[in-house]
Amino acid sequence: MLFAAWTCSAQSTPAADPTLDPTGLPGYVKVLPMPAPEPWSRITSKQRFEQYTSLTLSSSAAIGAAAGGAISQAINSPKEWGQGWGAYGIRVTSSYGATLVGNAITYGFSAMFHDDNRYFRSQGGGFGARLGHVIASPYVARNDEGRARFSMSNFFGSAAYSGVQLAWSPSSWQGASNVGINYMIWYGQMAGVNLVREFYPSLVQHLRNKGKGKSTTAR
Repeated sequence: MLFAAWTCSAQSTPAADPTLDPTGLPGYVKVLPMPAPEPWSRITSKQRFEQYTSLTLSSSAAIGAAAGGAISQAINSPKEWGQGWGAYGIRVTSSYGATLVGNAITYGFSAMFHDDNRYFRSQGGGFGARLGHVIASPYVARNDEGRARFSMSNFFGSAAYSGVQLAWSPSSWQGASNVGINYMIWYGQMAGVNLVREFYPSLVQHLRNKGKGKSTTAR
């Protein structure tokens, strides 16, 4: 179910932006996260909900929870959960539970504050500009006029993700430093997905040019 939700989200691309069209490209391209199509248009209620489900009920959410569990397992935190596959399962469940809560909070506040948290690719041409755009992206939303501003909904969502895990974690995982670790995991997940989104059109163009080159050589 998670993989299917992710695939549907990845393929629901309007034809108006051909730079995101994966038709005829390898299958793995079709399941990668895409940026929002250009040009910008005001987000609809349906699009807002689709964004929520693509971040929550998708393979990306499962992979993020697995990565978060792996990090906690590697540093043996919380120590009370121990090691082994059973302990890893608990950590993955904890991470995914935090994702469910954090994304629900983000979704609710984005509707309240009219935050558009979709990822729009950088307009800068250089690698440094594009990377900087990705690094800032977890904190950026667009308002109803399309202007960039601080994302209050992502702020509250990240706080919920980082703090809610203390509700079911043992005593060794109750300090401010543990909340900070949870926050860094949230940020890494957000920025990592947006990094793929930023360079998705470049990958599409590269593969199409490569295909054209093979076609010309064959002739």
